[in-house]
Order: sequence, then structure tokens, then C-alpha cells
Amino acid sequence: MILTLFQGLPSMEIMGPFIIAISLILVDILLLKIALAITKAQEKTNMKWVAGSFGIQFGIIFFVGSPLILYGMIGRFDGEGGMIILVVLFSVFIDLNVINVIHKIGIKRSIVVVIFVVVPIIIALIFLGQSLGGIFL
Repeated sequence: MILTLFQGLPSMEIMGPFIIAISLILVDILLLKIALAITKAQEKTNMKWVAGSFGIQFGIIFFVGSPLILYGMIGRFDGEGGMIILVVLFSVFIDLNVINVIHKIGIKRSIVVVIFVVVPIIIALIFLGQSLGGIFL
């Protein structure tokens, strides 16, 4: 799968999940900006900070979920639902606190921001993990 990306022009079947994941990430940055405006965040709300905050959040969620992504890439992941739920809940908890620390909006308002942000991040990571594992081929 990865080799075909670097051996000429890849087909749309191969590039489709990557395009979807990238578009989800760009939409999610805009959703974060909108969510911060809805919650009336006072600090660090310009696009530079929003993009940086999103990068930190995406990196943390990717780091927490990376064992599951790696298992999916090598084909050893059997869809253990309990493990996925635990990883997602742990990621949401960490993301909630990261948003609160960076933008200083309070836990209750951070929950609103997390609702806007986490779902597209998780969907983008699922597309990336499945496409790198060759499931879409």
C-alpha cells in the first residue's frame, strides 16, 4: 500500500481515504474556531493558536490511539470494542483538559468544544489507520 503511493500516480482508491482524512482535519480546525467563538473563549482564539491547539490535540489523540492504529495496520486488530471505547474515553478526557489549559474556558465550556472537535479527529484517524493497513484495497 505505502509502496504504491511512491511509485507514480496512485489511483483514487488509494488516495480517497487520505483525501477524506485531510479534509476532515481542515474542517475540524474550522469547527474548533467556531466552538471557541460559541463558548466565548477570551484567550488564544486567533487562527495561529487554534491551529496549534488542534495540532496538540490531534497529536495527543494519535499518541494515545497509536497502539490500536498499529494493530490495525498489521492486521492483528480483531475489532475489540471494549478497548476502542476505553481508548476513546481516555483521549476525550485528556483532550478536555488540554482545551481547558490552552484556552482557559472552564471544564463545562470545554465539553462543548470537545463535542465539536473529537468526532472528526477520531473519524480521520480511523480512515488513516484503515488505509495504511490496506483494508480499503
